Amino acid sequence: MSNNNKMQRDPSLTMDIKNDEVEAALEAYGKNNTPENLGALLAKFRNARVLVPAEVNADNQPYPCAISNNNGDIYVPLYTSKTHIPKEPKSAAILNLSFLAVVKMAAHKEMKVSGIVVNPFSHNMIMKMPLIERIMQIEEDASKKVELTPEQYMIFEKIQFERGFLPRTFFKEPEAVVATIREKKETYIDELFEESYKEKRMYPYLPEDFGVMVMNVSETLTVLRVDFPTRDMGKGCSLRGYLTWNEESKTAKYFLIEAIKPEEYIISEIDSDNNRTEHGPAPVEGAELQFVIDMVK
Repeated sequence: MSNNNKMQRDPSLTMDIKNDEVEAALEAYGKNNTPENLGALLAKFRNARVLVPAEVNADNQPYPCAISNNNGDIYVPLYTSKTHIPKEPKSAAILNLSFLAVVKMAAHKEMKVSGIVVNPFSHNMIMKMPLIERIMQIEEDASKKVELTPEQYMIFEKIQFERGFLPRTFFKEPEAVVATIREKKETYIDELFEESYKEKRMYPYLPEDFGVMVMNVSETLTVLRVDFPTRDMGKGCSLRGYLTWNEESKTAKYFLIEAIKPEEYIISEIDSDNNRTEHGPAPVEGAELQFVIDMVK
């Protein structure tokens, strides 16, 4: 086979890509950044090929470039076509990759990036790490091809939110999350849960299904108690969570009161790397707060 024929048949070896539908979805999301428009954009991206500028190391192996914003956050730049790539500064190479390959690359901890920026000099759409992780989770779930009943699906989403989405959101910007919960209380938790829900049309809750209590334990320690809906409980679901913020040490902690069987609960902790640690049987409800305070002191 000639090199020219190989270039024509191998999509990874050409910059001549078109993503008209992706770019139309980008325009729509840019004008109205609703969850529906984001879902439509990700659906268009899922099977797309994209371009990523790269440098070449001493072993002549390409590695993706990164760019930073004014706050010092680092992102992997992704381009939907070569027309969006600036002429200067010129990169040593341009990688033609599947969108999901770029997502997987950005999610790798060794990359130490805050996410992906799409067409940074035109659309400038940022996909932060919680969204990257959500895309990875959706792909992993799809690969398992497990059929869930509606009841099983609600329990699955509940656990994903309580153990995953909410602590990731909290640890990303704990001080800002504490301030927002103070202001919006149950409405904010409901908004976050709905944002995390994969099947938006199936989201079953309202703000009144949640409970939020803000406790200023000391001049520096704030404890937020978040009561979750209890009508869709199953093993691994939580009755409530405790989010703590120490203003002096700038330390955040996240605890859950988790069901292991009907009417039997443990207290667990999720850390900033989403590692989960069990701390034994949950104390009676009236003693939970003191237990949490003792754990963070």
